[in-house]
Amino acid sequence: MNKKTAAIYVRVSTEEQATEGFSIQAQISELERYALQNNLEIVERYIDEGFSGKTIEGRPQMRRLLKEVSQGKFQSVLIYRTDRLSRKTKDSLEIIEILQKNNIQLFSITEKVDLSNPVGIAMFQIMSSINELERNTIITRVKMGMTERAKQGKYNGGIVLGYQAVNKELIIDEDEAHIDSVPSSGVKSIS
Repeated sequence: MNKKTAAIYVRVSTEEQATEGFSIQAQISELERYALQNNLEIVERYIDEGFSGKTIEGRPQMRRLLKEVSQGKFQSVLIYRTDRLSRKTKDSLEIIEILQKNNIQLFSITEKVDLSNPVGIAMFQIMSSINELERNTIITRVKMGMTERAKQGKYNGGIVLGYQAVNKELIIDEDEAHIDSVPSSGVKSIS
């Protein structure tokens, strides 16, 4: 019995690695197990590690996957969850449209969505909207927390000339502390 071919797509943003415990290897392991149980041969792997799901453009491996779907390398794409595919409804629908135009099935191994019928497509659209809502909610909470930290005089990250970040606190860097960020004349001559 010939195995059907599949590609896997995995993604995790740095924030999610820290807060939700998703890891690239955990997703790959689950997708490999699913492929083995369902007689699928994984022929390609697309791994976006440390990339947000907010846009397709910001993910090199997703762009590569979408470019290669027309090459006939695989018959299906396996993902762990729909929010790994995208956190933006418009992008999720665009990805599905490209896959369907190329007769490639999408399998979310934790969410049994059947995109071969109108009800399954509607469920996918709802899940995509929920994924976008979740992302927007996280952004709102993070901004609120950062604003409050700033009000309390706490450090929110980034590079500050004359300081080093140590355990989320700014400590004076004696080597840089004496440097003016802008020369007193406002213009530095190059000799």
